[in-house]
Parts: sequence; C-alpha cells; structure tokens
Amino acid sequence: MSADLPQMARMPWYPRDFASATRGWPLIARGAYRELLDSQWDMGSMPADQLDLRALVGCTPAEWRIAWPLIEPKFPIDTDGRRRNPRLEAHRAKALLTLLRQRDGAAATNAARWGKH
Repeated sequence: MSADLPQMARMPWYPRDFASATRGWPLIARGAYRELLDSQWDMGSMPADQLDLRALVGCTPAEWRIAWPLIEPKFPIDTDGRRRNPRLEAHRAKALLTLLRQRDGAAATNAARWGKH
C-alpha cells in the first residue's frame, strides 16, 4: 500500500457474496481465503510466492494443498509482481473515496464552526 494513503481499519464485508463465492469449499479453503483477504486489506498487496502466502495464513502444507487450488484464481499476480484480489481492491477504492469525503466534510464543518486558523 502506498505510504501516502490512509490506513483503513474497517473493511467492507459481504457475507452473502463470500458464501456464494465459496459454496462447497472445504472449511480450510474458506478460512485460508478469508485470511488472505484480511491480509491484503491490511498490507495492500501480497507476495506472489506460495510459501509466503501459506505463512500468512498459518496452515500446514497438507491444508494448503487443499486450499490453494481453489484460492489461487482469486488472487492473480498484478503487473508489479504482487498478488491482489481485484474485487477487494474495488471495495478499497470505494472505501477510500468515502473516507476522504468524510474527512474533507469534517474539515469544512470544523472550519465553519471554529474558523480557519
């Protein structure tokens, strides 16, 4: 993530979308997918290497062999060599726009209330 972008503590979460995208997956695959989504939200992108990803998730090699074939298509490698879930990045862009608008609105309200210093 770029150093000039604000860190966003909250991530939009859509349980129905997650359930429909992972229906029929084994529990370990659903858990690993969620862990990677959370990691990407926090870090901005993820390494391309499977060993690094498995370490982020904290699963065993046997669990990873079950999960990775289902998860891999959801995290393509981007032009910078890092993995990103495109849908999560769309949610990030929308959340960032909302955050910036709220921050600007609060600044305008405070300036009107307290005067410009």
